[in-house]
Parts: sequence; C-alpha cells; structure tokens
Amino acid sequence: MTNKKDFQNNCFSPNWLEVDLTEARTAQTSREERLESKRRKDLNTLLKELEEIKQNIEKAAEKQHRLANLMGFYSGEFAQ
Repeated sequence: MTNKKDFQNNCFSPNWLEVDLTEARTAQTSREERLESKRRKDLNTLLKELEEIKQNIEKAAEKQHRLANLMGFYSGEFAQ
C-alpha cells in the first residue's frame, strides 16, 4: 500500500504520532511555570538554607583541620 492509501484507510505506521503543536507548547509552558514556582522561595527560607550551608562548610573545615593535626601527629617524631 502507498502512504496515501494507508492514510485514507486510517492505517498509520506504529511510529507515527499526531502532535498538536499548540497543545505541546501550552504543556511546555505550564510545566515551566510549575517548575519556576517550585524554585521560588521566600527570603527567610533562602537565608536559613544559606546558614545551613555555611555551618556545613564550617564543620567540614573543622574536620579537615583535625585530620591535618592527626596526620601531623602520626607522621611526626612521636610516631617514630
């Protein structure tokens, strides 16, 4: 069969997909709007999150300092 006969007989290939471009654009826009609304946070929430990040960085720096001291102690004259 030719494509024209397939079309007239409502026989479409399995990989053929009908897409309404206006619906696709509307769906994409609404999806972007939902994502944007999830990403938006108030200032207080952002400041709290920033403070948590700052504390985590400080904890990591303290651990790094302790590990450096332990390595110095381990590789120093006391260990020999």
